[in-house]
Amino acid sequence: MCHTRAVTRLRLIIAVAVSVAASVLAGPASAAPIAFSKCSGRPAVQCGTLVVPLDRADPAKGTLSLHVERLPARTARTGTLVLLAGGPGQAGTPVSPDDPVATAIPGWDFVMFDQRGTGKAALRCKALDAASAIETPTTIGQCAAQVGPNRAFYGSRESALDIDDLRAGLGLEAFALGGVSYGTYVSQYYAQMFPTRVSHLVLDSVVDPATFDGFDTPFFTSTNAVLPALCAGRRCKGITADPIADVRALVARTATTALRGRRTTLSGSVVRSSVGGPDGQGDFPALVAAGDLDTGLRRLWPGAARAAVTGDASPMLRVLTLASSSSTPPPPTEISSALFWSTTCADSRLPWSTGTPLDQRTALLGAAADAKAAAFAPFLVDNALPDSTGNGCTAWPEASTDPLQPGPLPAVPILLIAGGQDMRTPVASAQAVAARAPGSQLLVAPGAGHSVLSSLTCAQDQMANLLAGRKVSTRACNRESPTPYPVPVPPADLGAVTPSGAPGTAGRVAHAARLAVRDGVDAMGAATEAGLDRLPGIRGGVARALDFLGAEIAFSRFSAVRGVAITGTLRFNGKTFQGTLKVNGPGAWDGTLYLARDGARAYTGSIGGVGVRIPLG
Repeated sequence: MCHTRAVTRLRLIIAVAVSVAASVLAGPASAAPIAFSKCSGRPAVQCGTLVVPLDRADPAKGTLSLHVERLPARTARTGTLVLLAGGPGQAGTPVSPDDPVATAIPGWDFVMFDQRGTGKAALRCKALDAASAIETPTTIGQCAAQVGPNRAFYGSRESALDIDDLRAGLGLEAFALGGVSYGTYVSQYYAQMFPTRVSHLVLDSVVDPATFDGFDTPFFTSTNAVLPALCAGRRCKGITADPIADVRALVARTATTALRGRRTTLSGSVVRSSVGGPDGQGDFPALVAAGDLDTGLRRLWPGAARAAVTGDASPMLRVLTLASSSSTPPPPTEISSALFWSTTCADSRLPWSTGTPLDQRTALLGAAADAKAAAFAPFLVDNALPDSTGNGCTAWPEASTDPLQPGPLPAVPILLIAGGQDMRTPVASAQAVAARAPGSQLLVAPGAGHSVLSSLTCAQDQMANLLAGRKVSTRACNRESPTPYPVPVPPADLGAVTPSGAPGTAGRVAHAARLAVRDGVDAMGAATEAGLDRLPGIRGGVARALDFLGAEIAFSRFSAVRGVAITGTLRFNGKTFQGTLKVNGPGAWDGTLYLARDGARAYTGSIGGVGVRIPLG
């Protein structure tokens, strides 16, 4: 089985929004004014430090210094927006002078800061910070011991109180508060604690605090909405009739035996590999979840799942290659694993208390999972349990003592933003929070995944409208972010390819070459969204995007159908791609194809000495 650290880390991605806080009453903050100066190398941005107590009940325990950055208003100042990053564990800084959120609101100061345990003052532990570390209950327990007793002061409650110190340090009576993913949870926490100190709320990829059970339930339940939406409107014509049935069949097929096949690496070589099976039950939920942050990967999923159900593993193994493309985990200053587990385990609603012996917790978690098995469909308990946050927390000493009770948000202008293809913080979670915020407005971007605000102008514009008191259009992202079309998977073998452009084998090879071009062009987005400059072929070779937009693609022995590979460079001429391809087919069936040569909307050339012409369209 190919259960690498990179695949394991996908469980952390699934759980990135999962955290709970305790409901508290707090008095006014008394933080000292923050002294700002120009940030080194970014003179347009101001840097400062917020000093907060580690333990508000015992000041003798010392203080924490939290890094703060402010991008001052470019025009006459209207107010201040504080935006919280996700996680738990993600740093909020550095702030770019060209941050698109700040650019959309030139009359507002834009502030971000590293919440306690993140950024320059990240909570660390050797057990999880090493490049070779794999997060298991054993290593998570080791991390807790390495952090020590102070881990109890790194929950959402403390972060919310820090925000009020930040408000006071900025010299504000009230301010606009926003958050992304886990940041929306802390924003809700703060707004419930200090309703009169919030002027506006902007919540992107909204966390519903009612759903924290240690099993990442929103992700599993959203599968039944997101995948059918992806295939609605005949988008999956010729790919699958029922993507949920495919997931169900794939789960059943790999319950006792891993899906095995040939996987193309990023270098273009082909290796034997596997995914799923008894030791990798969490692999398929993780691969589905990877599409939240890479829409191109989500486009590959329906075709790859259908192929896997019929016995062709290579398309799904390509999804694995792309999803696990980064073998080096981010440093703690970017994502603190220790902070993630400290916050998550202390704040989630788990079926035990802090006093429950560690050796009793696994059984309690299993019983709780069995009791809610229906919530995981079309996946099974065995898919949900091994990589759940609850399983990691079985070895973390602290458990939740006072989780935030979902309650009403203040009667201020509120904009909630959701991606229609987001599974970790699905539309249903935003709708649940909206129901507790009368007068709030919900903007859905149908084709977007997780984290919408930083990437879509339509969302930035509606945030600006909310802050300015103008009318908000909740359908503004329908055109900018339509639901994407899934990418079809070509037949595995040449014999299943219909001839095109010529009879017999020549036509089959030519058609297989054309299918390789289509796959390279359609699937390239999955690679570029993953930060890669290359896409592995389903059956071998690579395609490289030679420019940022993918308007020039170089193929090197790129294969979509077994036995046929293409090499050459295609350039987009404003209407279609054009260029020359060398085709390697079986035996003597090699040749050359010219795409859109001399303005012709066709593939022309010869295969094995036989003339070929395949009209485009």
